[in-house]
Amino acid sequence: MNPDIQSDKDKKIAAENQALSASTITVATVIVLVFAKSVALAYSGSAAVLSALMDSLSDIGLSVMTLLAIRWSMKPADEDHRYGHGKVEAIAALLQAAVLLGGGSFLLMEALNRFLHPSPINNHVFTLFLMGFSVLLSAIISVIQKITVKKTGSLALEADSMHYSSDIAINGAVFLVVMIDYIGWAASWVDPLCALVVAGLMARSSLNIAQKSFGMLMDKELDESIRSRLIAIIRSHPEVMGLHDLRTGQSGSKYLISFDIELDPSMLLWSAHEITRVIEKAILQEFPQSEIMIHVDPYGDTEDSRHSGQKAVNS
Repeated sequence: MNPDIQSDKDKKIAAENQALSASTITVATVIVLVFAKSVALAYSGSAAVLSALMDSLSDIGLSVMTLLAIRWSMKPADEDHRYGHGKVEAIAALLQAAVLLGGGSFLLMEALNRFLHPSPINNHVFTLFLMGFSVLLSAIISVIQKITVKKTGSLALEADSMHYSSDIAINGAVFLVVMIDYIGWAASWVDPLCALVVAGLMARSSLNIAQKSFGMLMDKELDESIRSRLIAIIRSHPEVMGLHDLRTGQSGSKYLISFDIELDPSMLLWSAHEITRVIEKAILQEFPQSEIMIHVDPYGDTEDSRHSGQKAVNS
């Protein structure tokens, strides 16, 4: 096998394994968080702590779902799934959005009930210790996931990362609510108000995750910054006389890229093939998780059935 091709495959496998490892670490850490918050709720009776626990309970289901989705997406292409199984990540992310929305709805009702029937917060010091511990663990999860998302592009992991980033603010807000109540600076309505804010954050995360999921399932183009970089790489080859029909999409952590290049009509087939290999390798250097298809046309010939309704990208 060509050593360059083998190297590209090794990079893809490494990226997938990183996503799997990050997801596994997340599940283990969230289980610890749920235990800590359950103890804090039992000792405090706080609606704010309840909101943080609800968020983490949903996180367990979401993170396990993410782990399973990433494992499934790593399955190689087969006769029935020629592009692999990456879009299962989008399906998992949609389910994440639904679970978050359901948890937020429950929390909304509980917060409204606490406005009508206030409940005092107990055992402040112990609760503060546990919530401070929760903030630290949430920060660790967020850092691990953000680093891994940048390296892998996994949508399921990105969806997981989005609400874990908000967890830092959520757990921090709960910590402040318990602290303020301990000092005696606030009225009883601050506790359920914090729960309402958390419910709103969960709903916002649900919407953002759903939008990204639909984007993948509907084959939305990659970000314009990525497309612009792809165009720059392709056009940088001195033999490329034209470029059109650039199409991009995402399936799990894999970028799907196809385009047509125009070359000198008198060029030998072998020479044209070598040019496509050079361009492919250049793209993989920056986007190793890509699956690339390049079609060669003689210069000036941009018409075929695949371009119907497409806006050409000309050099």
